[in-house]
Order: sequence, then structure tokens, then C-alpha cells
Amino acid sequence: MKKVLIGLGLLSTLAMGMGENYPTEKLISGNSAKKILENDKNVVLIDVRPKVKFMMNNVKGSYNMWREDMQPQDNRYGEVTGMRASREEMEAKLNKMGVNENTTLLLTGNGLDEYRLWWILDLYGFENIKIVDGGYEALKESGVKTTFGGGASEKKGNYKFPKISDKDTLANIDEVKNNINNNHVAILDTRSDKEFLGEDLKKGAFVKGRIPNSIHIEWTDVAEKNLRLKPISEIKEMYEKCGITPDKEIIPYCQSAVRSAHTTFVLKEILKYPNVKNYDGSWIEWSFEAKNKKVDVITGE
Repeated sequence: MKKVLIGLGLLSTLAMGMGENYPTEKLISGNSAKKILENDKNVVLIDVRPKVKFMMNNVKGSYNMWREDMQPQDNRYGEVTGMRASREEMEAKLNKMGVNENTTLLLTGNGLDEYRLWWILDLYGFENIKIVDGGYEALKESGVKTTFGGGASEKKGNYKFPKISDKDTLANIDEVKNNINNNHVAILDTRSDKEFLGEDLKKGAFVKGRIPNSIHIEWTDVAEKNLRLKPISEIKEMYEKCGITPDKEIIPYCQSAVRSAHTTFVLKEILKYPNVKNYDGSWIEWSFEAKNKKVDVITGE
């Protein structure tokens, strides 16, 4: 009997590591996603990978979105690139996929950028979203039918975001400036070690370094090599050891709020932290202000 219980515990732990049994309906396994595709007639699958990769291999009937599709169609933010598209721009994208108020959005991709799309849509009030843990590879492993080419044809949808204020999951630069020395707020840098230390500068940013007093936990630290999430207990322990605790307001950032969107999802949807705000401008905006001597940066250990 003891061996059986141990075996069941092991299976439970393995399942949790594969994205099953997480405390949110917004993260599902590839197998669960396959069942939804087979049984939900009002599901729209969005594959958030570069167009070239999508065209080489994708799930039949899926639509493609990539970073430029989630960004403004003008230069309203000037030299600060990578910001989120507006409600109206995102509505237009969704309606070309035939989305309506009863649609289930199923997001897959490279294991990262689909979380950026989730954050934008969730911010504006779209609730019925599910993300495939492990991205396109996990979905492909489930045995779904794949194909080559440009994806599904455009359809005419009638979706409108709810007429309510944006969710309180967005941080702007003033909030970050005002809370650098606030012990009740944690500024969380989710970039690589080299970016955090000021040894690497990604395209789009203006100077090297990090936001003063920020805590560094790279976004990949919560994931396995296949980008499926690690067990909840392991993730929770890691964050708490670094001072990322649920009693604080957490403001994740990265280069352009893509990696930090992943961290925002983990903190809000998996660990149920009550106050998490993704800094949309992230390092591109902060470094632009630093270039103009309006904010400080830190480099080194």
C-alpha cells in the first residue's frame, strides 16, 4: 500500500510539473488543449511565434500573431518601442479571427510570447483565455494535426472588450520611480544575468544596467528546460527566499515587458499574489530616460 501511495505522489508531482493541477484554469497541458480543440466549436487557437516558424509547421486552423502584432501601429511612444497595442487595435486583430464574446482563446507559442499576449488581453478584460504549458512543442506532442502554410483564413468577428477600466496589472514609469525605495514594493528584474549586471545591451535599449534596488530572478528560473513550469512549491520557495512575497506589490520588468509578462502570469495566476503590475515600458523606456539623465541606473554586482 505504501508503494502505491508513493507512486501516486510521484505521479501527482510529475503532473504538476507538466502544467496539470495548477490553481488556475488558464494554464493547461498539451493533451488538455487537444481535447478543447476537438470538442469546443467556439475555440480560436493563436500561435504566438515568428511568422517564418509558424508557416513551417502549425496546427491546422490556427492563427498567427507575433510581437509586432501586439504593438501600436504608429509611433505614439516615440523612441520607446515594444509597448502594448491599444484596446481598439487588439479588438481589430481578434475580430479578423472571428472572435466573439463566447470564444475560448487558446494560446500557444515559443513558451514565452503567448504570456505577453495573455497579459495584454487580460489587462483589457478578456477572461476566457487558456495557455498551453510548454508552448507549441507541448501541443505538438499531444498528437494534434499539423500542417504547413499561413494558417486559417480571416473571419469576421464582433468582439468588444468590456466597457470597464483596465485591470490594475500595469505599471508605468512614474510608479517605478516613486517606489524604488519603498520596502512594500519589489522591483523584479526578469532579464539575463548579463543584462542585469550591465554587461549586455539588447537592441532597442539605450544604456546598460538595471533599475536601482531591483531584485534579479530570471524568468526561466521558474521553468524546466522544455519551458513547462516547475512544481508550485519550488517556485514559491525560490521567490520568497529572494524577498518576492505576497504581502508586497511586485513590479516585474525586462527589456520590453515580454519576459516580465511570463513572470506576471506565474505570480498572479499560479501563486495568486494579489498585487502584481507588469512594467510595460521596461528597460527600453527606463534606459531612454537614463540616456536623457532623468533616472539613475546601476551596473555590476
